[in-house]
Amino acid sequence: MDSSTSAERQTIEIEQHLRQLNDDWVKAIMRGDGETLDRIMADDFIFTYPLEGDDKAQFIGDVTSGDLKVEHISRETLGVRVFGSTALLTARDSATWLYHGREISGQYKIIKIFAERNGQWQLCAIQACPMPQPDTHAPDR
Repeated sequence: MDSSTSAERQTIEIEQHLRQLNDDWVKAIMRGDGETLDRIMADDFIFTYPLEGDDKAQFIGDVTSGDLKVEHISRETLGVRVFGSTALLTARDSATWLYHGREISGQYKIIKIFAERNGQWQLCAIQACPMPQPDTHAPDR
């Protein structure tokens, strides 16, 4: 087997691992599982989304206290790109969240940044950008 085939196999394995980490992270949010979130998220993690930004402690605190809950999440597309010890996961989600009792729902473009540190992949950052909703009352052109 040549080195390019070996590198391709390694990239595919990393992509599969990151997809699984992403799934584990979403399931941990839904269960309020702070231990799993703590394991997956880097200490310098940052989450930027429509309301405000959270660091790791704030985000895990909101999830475990019940201040942040996922009512529904579905993923339409998911892609992973590996750049050495850094990787980007991109997705398009339809989600409904409860944040301090306030419902937030819509479609979002998601970018997650993972980094390999000390042989372990960790989630370092997320940006969730709301996508404009189609205006159902606009006249056809």
